[in-house]
Amino acid sequence: MTGFVIGCAAMLIAALVWITLPLWRPRENVDLNASRRERRISSIGVIAAVSVTAVAMYAGLSNWNWKATETVAQQSASIEDMLSRLEARLAANPNDVDGWLLLGRSNVALQRFAPAVDAYQHAYDLTRGENLDAVIGLGESLALLDETSLAGRAGELFNVALARSPNNPKALWYGSVAALQTGNLRLGHDRLQSLLAQNPPPQLRDILQRQIQALDEQLADETPGGVGSTPAQIEQTEHKRSIHATISIAPAITQQLKSPTPLFVLARDPAGGGPPLAVQRHTSAEAPFSVELSEADAMVPSRSIATVPRVKVVARLSLSGAPQEHSGDFYGEADYDFSKDTGTL
Repeated sequence: MTGFVIGCAAMLIAALVWITLPLWRPRENVDLNASRRERRISSIGVIAAVSVTAVAMYAGLSNWNWKATETVAQQSASIEDMLSRLEARLAANPNDVDGWLLLGRSNVALQRFAPAVDAYQHAYDLTRGENLDAVIGLGESLALLDETSLAGRAGELFNVALARSPNNPKALWYGSVAALQTGNLRLGHDRLQSLLAQNPPPQLRDILQRQIQALDEQLADETPGGVGSTPAQIEQTEHKRSIHATISIAPAITQQLKSPTPLFVLARDPAGGGPPLAVQRHTSAEAPFSVELSEADAMVPSRSIATVPRVKVVARLSLSGAPQEHSGDFYGEADYDFSKDTGTL
């Protein structure tokens, strides 16, 4: 806006110079009898008249909302002041999880994605990955900063979020994009379908329906039997492997638990590291219970229980709340060989 005003002023000055210059050039039989003082007064009069007329015409004919511009400038200054005060508060109290989440949301809204990643990472670390808002916020800011991260860490974060909250709209949207980026059309389709079932706004609904229709056509071409395949056949093709396990907690351990404790049931590759091949989150209050781990429980679509011949199934009572192993956790484990075992532990 400042540049626009300066440009207008420059053009006005140029016009005034062009208009008043003849007044300063003496002409035969006209200006020879006029005094320098008279020419100066005439020039000043022309400058004043033209300037006032130009300003009045612009103010009357322009549709520029000067009040809105001033309001936006004031709001921008207010937001910057709020962020400065929030950052100062977090510097004094770095363990304020809600403060880091607010800073992350604010930076995303302002499209400052790198600072948003830092803020959400602080909240994620403070809660050891257990705060759902921190998980989703970190995944979103990573994806907005670098879309390719949806095939990496951002995608893994949305998989974790959906394992805890399967109907979270934001996690479903980004999770579907992540699945499609890694070539898992069925998973991407199912997540978009779940999002569509939540009655989104009409504009978003149209986008989802078109995308789902396109995926239906691709899946029909890739599925044995084509369009005539039944839902049961599709499900059987998609989930070829699953493990059934019964989880129980010894009475001596139950007595030591003061409240419902996160209980993670997961399958790992005994021959390598990396994230679990399948994971589900439960609580100690559910025990005893039965669980089915399948390819749909993979954290990374390209690494599931279908990609290895053997797995180690682990049930872990996490006193820290995180699925990773920590000192003091209670756990049980068993090896499972798909070529020998029947599917039940």
